[in-house]
Amino acid sequence: MKVLKEKDDFGLTVSFIEDTKYLAFSYRGNGDLYWAIYNIEKNNNGYESFLITKENYEVFNIFKELFNDIENINIFDYEEIPLYIEDISEKRAYLIERKKELEEDKIRYRLYNRSNYNSLFDSTNRVITWYSDEVANEVANILKIKEQADSFKIEFFIQEDKKGYDRDFHSNKYIPIRFRNSGSSYEPFNLVFMKMYNKLCSIDDINDDNHQIHIEEYLYSKEKVKRK
Repeated sequence: MKVLKEKDDFGLTVSFIEDTKYLAFSYRGNGDLYWAIYNIEKNNNGYESFLITKENYEVFNIFKELFNDIENINIFDYEEIPLYIEDISEKRAYLIERKKELEEDKIRYRLYNRSNYNSLFDSTNRVITWYSDEVANEVANILKIKEQADSFKIEFFIQEDKKGYDRDFHSNKYIPIRFRNSGSSYEPFNLVFMKMYNKLCSIDDINDDNHQIHIEEYLYSKEKVKRK
């Protein structure tokens, strides 16, 4: 898998390329994030997928962090300290209080927003499901991120048209998913995907000629063996 970065007036488009498939992440002029999959040689017939494996460890780890953030409702970074706090002891006290507040927020979210959270994350089957914010859920394109053994399977689905609904955009080579940064039906989890996009923008290009194991991958493997 190769990583391609292309810059335009709105920011970076980060694409993963494997054979004839492109999995692209971009921030557009409407202020929203988009994921899209392209297959330049095959008609998608309403479905396309892309596999992120542990061999591409840096990318794999970013997806793992996304999964963990959604599962554990890690929406905001409690370590972000306001600029006006300069004293070390005040910083420590702030972080303790901030962490306590966020843990209370998680409890409140689970109590009062379960339908939102449960439609996004299936803890039993280990699947994240996002209906594109472009149109109504009844006709929106669907993204599924499935956690598998040492990989993440990214799936894109096109739903059939339904009378009375505006159809979602797609073609037989292209399926997009929209993440609104304002007014998303999954708010505030759109913030987690934006955080992930920013991490993707910071990764280095992956060199297919270099197959040496990363130290992070080694430590990951050792920890996994220990857990067994």
